Amino acid sequence: MKRSRTRYSKRARKGFSLIEVMVAMTVLSLVLLQLAKVTTALALRGRTSDLVAKRVASLQLEANKFGAVPYSRLANWSVADQTITRGNFTYTRHLVITKVSNTRYSVKIVVTPTLDATKKDSVMIDRTQPPQSSLCTGC
Repeated sequence: MKRSRTRYSKRARKGFSLIEVMVAMTVLSLVLLQLAKVTTALALRGRTSDLVAKRVASLQLEANKFGAVPYSRLANWSVADQTITRGNFTYTRHLVITKVSNTRYSVKIVVTPTLDATKKDSVMIDRTQPPQSSLCTGC
């Protein structure tokens, strides 16, 4: 009888049982499902971050442009909405130029992405007329 028991126990150790294989597959599928969920969330966050970066870059570009425009040209600048495409990012620029006093303009720039009109970004720029000096004759 001893021999038959040892032979039986050796046979049982040669492989995995069906239940062990099914438990291992279930655990593996749960781990892979969670990994897929995390990967999808990271991809979505990366795409959102990319759009935010493009919105901020376009707003900064527009602000820099109006910061560099000569003061005398602001009064005649067109305030009509413009649709602008930079690379693969398209947005609409809305511009409001208000004369606050004889020597000061307030410029409001609103950038609205074409993909999502609810994500508006805006910036206000105050421009003042540079002082006139008799010392600077060629300026």
